[in-house]
Amino acid sequence: MGPLQRPVAICLWIRQTTEHGEPVISIGAIRFIRGKVMIIALVFLSGSHAVAHHPSLNSKAGKAVRREMNLSIPEFSLTDQSGMPFHFQKIRGKLVVLSFVYTTCPDACPLITSSLRRIQTELRASETRLVYFLSITTDPEIDSPQVLKSYGERYGVDFSNWSFLTGEEKELSSVWKAFGVKVERKSRGLVDHTTLTVLVDENGVMRFAYHGTSPDPKVILQDLRALLNSK
Repeated sequence: MGPLQRPVAICLWIRQTTEHGEPVISIGAIRFIRGKVMIIALVFLSGSHAVAHHPSLNSKAGKAVRREMNLSIPEFSLTDQSGMPFHFQKIRGKLVVLSFVYTTCPDACPLITSSLRRIQTELRASETRLVYFLSITTDPEIDSPQVLKSYGERYGVDFSNWSFLTGEEKELSSVWKAFGVKVERKSRGLVDHTTLTVLVDENGVMRFAYHGTSPDPKVILQDLRALLNSK
């Protein structure tokens, strides 16, 4: 039976008549319809609210897509996990691995943060002093400096070369725009945003962009070392 035939069959099944010819609906039909309505409702709700990163904001779900770039990043100032001012200019001369996350994210952000943490642990001592990590929030309503600090501690990050940044939404909006990141607040603690990790060189130029929910640490580390060796 094809999909266009099923509604007709259901209607024929539920339309029974009394001895006077009046239409009635059987108990079985009521249970059948109730079950179908519940399934449709669950599908609708799961599709509307379960995903924290809307497909329209991402180039590709899953494995990150790597792109070579040549985009100069303007200076910006935000607040780090210790509540101190952070100026992008202060890490000029280092390679920067930068991502956009928020602490209540249920899907992509944990994968991105874990990937960056793996890169941090695999850097040689001689490389560590030349590399800096930045995680910029897309949800300043919740992500205070203390919340960001707790988030970093949860992943065991080394704060000596990794800062988690927040600020006023107006300040953050200009940073999001500079990196081409779109942010849509759906509700408290639930944000759709472009899943982006980038590699910025020592002159403040974005050299690589990794679009997707699961950037490959090996690929980023390879690009990172290629830039270090070219210095």
